[in-house]
Amino acid sequence: MTNELDIFCAVAKHGSMSRAAAELHLSQPAVSQRLRALEEQYGLQLFRRTNRGVELTPAGETLVRYAQRILQLERSLQAEMASLRAAEPKQVVIDATSAIGGYALPCTVYLFQQKYPDARIQLQIGKRCDVIQRLEDGLVDLALVEGPLVTALPDDWQVSVISEEELVLITPPTGPLAGKEAYTADDLTRLPLIIREPGSGTRMAVEEGWQAAGRDLRDLNIALELTGVDAIKTSVASGHGVALVSRWCVRAEARMGHLRIAPLTDIAFTSRWTLIVPKQGMKGAMERALLRTLRSPAERGFC
Repeated sequence: MTNELDIFCAVAKHGSMSRAAAELHLSQPAVSQRLRALEEQYGLQLFRRTNRGVELTPAGETLVRYAQRILQLERSLQAEMASLRAAEPKQVVIDATSAIGGYALPCTVYLFQQKYPDARIQLQIGKRCDVIQRLEDGLVDLALVEGPLVTALPDDWQVSVISEEELVLITPPTGPLAGKEAYTADDLTRLPLIIREPGSGTRMAVEEGWQAAGRDLRDLNIALELTGVDAIKTSVASGHGVALVSRWCVRAEARMGHLRIAPLTDIAFTSRWTLIVPKQGMKGAMERALLRTLRSPAERGFC
């Protein structure tokens, strides 16, 4: 049965009560009535009408963030209960940040499922803050994040660094930005630097390495801030600037000559890859085998 939060999120997504009603197979008056009940419950207006339909008020913006998490928790609960009823093997959900989940882990998941055919693993990719939040909310079983070590977690979580990965400087393959054989920290104060958004693991690793070298963050010549490593690679290949990224993300482009990996002579940037898992959450034999695989450089088979 569709509840008020489902209806609210559908209207927020479409910006239209009529389109939400069509998606949910409800009448528009029914949708309006359920939304009024929700506004009465909280004593706040959640939508305002516009020429194009409806848009969220500040109270609605707040509610939609919580409603999406509540509905995801409810779906996860229903799925897990259904799995228990059917006595099916438990699906393990891994959440990872982009360099790990997008470029290193797919081969690990494939090799593990070849070794354990009954394993059911779902790999999700997201921003560092979102990955940690979903783990805290119980929506995923374990997380792998880039950047500085995660410390602000309860004592009943296992937090371990499984790898320390080099961030490399990438330039276009040709042109004025690719004119030097090697680069220095001083070059990063002059060259247009394309960098991930604040709060991302890669951005935090860059800032940590820069400050460890005794440099002021204000001296970095940041030209663009982009969300996602693919956008950064495209921008660098187009000659818009240089960037610092995990080597795993650019191996294919470097082999094909679409990007150039350039040496840094007097500064190094390292990103820690951290595995986070609830101490009480991974008890099955297959789950323990997965943790051993992720912690073992010889077994995990990153791509």
